[in-house]
Amino acid sequence: MKGLDTRLLKVFLCGLPLVALFAVFYEHIGVINGFAGLVFALWMTLSFYLSLRLIFSGTFKEQVISRITFIRERDEREAILTGKATKNAFLTSLAILILLFCLSCFQVSFYRMPPENAIDGKTGFVSLGVGFDFLERDKQLRTEDIIAKEDIFIYKGLPVSSSAVILLLIVWQIAYYNYTMRKLLK
Repeated sequence: MKGLDTRLLKVFLCGLPLVALFAVFYEHIGVINGFAGLVFALWMTLSFYLSLRLIFSGTFKEQVISRITFIRERDEREAILTGKATKNAFLTSLAILILLFCLSCFQVSFYRMPPENAIDGKTGFVSLGVGFDFLERDKQLRTEDIIAKEDIFIYKGLPVSSSAVILLLIVWQIAYYNYTMRKLLK
């Protein structure tokens, strides 16, 4: 099983640039569109398998961490430094996740109402809110959305997709771990 996992991990890592290339140029590849679809399907299946192995196999976790981070623990000092780097990467990733969670939940709106809808003669308003849903779905119209108003500024959550956030967090985790480890090794 270890040999198969090693080969699949190599295929996954070597295929990553190809999948990224197909993803960027998927509209322009025309003739090889079917091949690109097959590559995506195989790579997603491989990703799913490797994710399950990472969750349930301790030895596979060790193998993957050494391949992704390019660092091997040769002695006790490096093992301690790996623990410190992992702790730092975890804590900064947690801080980023908390920030992103807050930014995705908070809603701010500055708007101006027509004079006939003014409240106590005031036409400028600030609306603060919190929106949290477990499932993505269409937002229902609220009464404030029905009333004619002139929006000045609206912020209703992160402008990037959840896929982009997840990808950026994966890259951040690996990059920050490597940065911290190299810094600790000096």
